[in-house]
Amino acid sequence: MSATSEIVAPADATSLVNVNMSNVTKLTSTNFLMWKRQVHALCNGYDLAGYLDGSTAAPEATLTTDGVSSANPAYKHWQRQDQLLLSSLLGAISLSVQPLLSKANTCAEIWTTLTTTYAQPSRGNILQLREQLKQWKKGTKSIEEYYLGFTTRFDKLALLDSPIPHEDQLDYILNGLPEDYKQVVDQIVGRDTPPSLLVLHEKFINQELKIQTLLTASSSSLPASANFVSHKGNNNRNQSQSRSNHNSQQQRQFTPRSVSRGSHGRGYQGRCQICGVHGHSARWCS
Repeated sequence: MSATSEIVAPADATSLVNVNMSNVTKLTSTNFLMWKRQVHALCNGYDLAGYLDGSTAAPEATLTTDGVSSANPAYKHWQRQDQLLLSSLLGAISLSVQPLLSKANTCAEIWTTLTTTYAQPSRGNILQLREQLKQWKKGTKSIEEYYLGFTTRFDKLALLDSPIPHEDQLDYILNGLPEDYKQVVDQIVGRDTPPSLLVLHEKFINQELKIQTLLTASSSSLPASANFVSHKGNNNRNQSQSRSNHNSQQQRQFTPRSVSRGSHGRGYQGRCQICGVHGHSARWCS
């Protein structure tokens, strides 16, 4: 199957471009940095990035020639292109974020509102993010979720002009790991040069797979052990029951005759005058 490609023509004074943002990850309250980079790169590829940052300003709406005003075709073109791009932008923004943009009428207004909301430097926001880095532990999270929790916050701090140095990023990530990852942590700490976050992520993924393999092997052997314990317990119960039955038989076997006779209503009969045995009278010895 041959790959398909799209030929992109740069925008000019006469053409209109409908930018397809279906492959752009929708903007949420936590991924603005990556969303911004993705959207800006796409629009820049179409030579439309100026509509986002406002550098492609709107022309005058009307032209005046010899005292006569008329509509400016350049403004009409700009307006149409801006609205096409605005529609594409809204399609790449999640429903939870769209209410923030209810008063934005141009692409530049959307871009400014989002940047002010999610990328405005604030000391309180910076301190909160740094505190979240300290408290973020793996616990029961997957290694993917754990790693993403750090990188997302690193990106936010960089966007707020408060980046975390690379070695400090490694320290944050390594300090939140449980004992199962000690082998990987020791390897990283023992290196002369700190690895990239991508290398670190790969090592964590491999270690997680090892841990899952060991847990699977351990759980698969558990039923056999349980059956052995259960079988042993049944044998012990059977042996105890057998001994109990045996003792009962012995007790019945060695029950004194006097008790047996007593159960028939004879009771104790004194001492026999003939044989001298206690328990019956001379008439039972005849």
